[in-house]
Amino acid sequence: MMINSLAQHAITVMTYNIRNSNAADGPNKWKFRKENVANLIRSVNPDVLGTQEVLLDQYKDLQRMLTGYSVFGVGRNNGKHAGEHSCIFYKTEKYNLLNGGNFWLSETPTKPGSKSWDAAITRICTWVKLEDKEHNTSFYLFNTHFDHRGVDARKNSARLLKRYIDSLCTNSAVIVTGDFNFEPGSEGYNIITEATQITPLKDAYTSNEPNYTDCGFDVTNTQCHRIDYIFYSSHYKQKGYKLHRNNDGKYFPSDHLTISAELLLNN
Repeated sequence: MMINSLAQHAITVMTYNIRNSNAADGPNKWKFRKENVANLIRSVNPDVLGTQEVLLDQYKDLQRMLTGYSVFGVGRNNGKHAGEHSCIFYKTEKYNLLNGGNFWLSETPTKPGSKSWDAAITRICTWVKLEDKEHNTSFYLFNTHFDHRGVDARKNSARLLKRYIDSLCTNSAVIVTGDFNFEPGSEGYNIITEATQITPLKDAYTSNEPNYTDCGFDVTNTQCHRIDYIFYSSHYKQKGYKLHRNNDGKYFPSDHLTISAELLLNN
């Protein structure tokens, strides 16, 4: 009975920077790879998916191609649909959306389009509170994309994220996904995983999988870094972690590889 109970409370989490559709990527432009991105997501079959760099055309394409999912999130430029989204997809049949919101990674987090510190561009975090329809349990999911240049911005964004988590989610299960643009051991990473926080978070990475996510499109590239993460609170036990290297023999579907983790809610 305990095994069945744990299985019923399992959740497959995925995070994916899909590369924005405005980039001058030649053979890797969005129109040539969007079906491969959708096929990869469908093959993993996540219960929840955090995405990054999603422009409005990509938002609409994924909404159309990922049947069975609802989507939540706004564009970072204006809080509507301008600019990149860090939107969250979740299985419609499995979850009810209880609450959700967005905040900007800045000193004025409620101001759409704001940026601070040494950030190169505007960055956003999207969050939802989801209820498992069958088991009447709930959890929070935060999804974000930290700045690619600003070291202080990443550090302060990590602190801001933890403040939001600690204020919204005390005693609640929490999952965090995203492209953080930092590697393990950096100050931002240490802030996220610091055990003394109200809601300490654990990195889902396991050493049986390759230690990278950011490789570019070319499958032969060996200059890779781990900057995409799934973090989770102590409410979960981890069952698995997977780096997905699906490709067409020459290119990956995005310049980032996607990762997934299977988590089991503690009873």
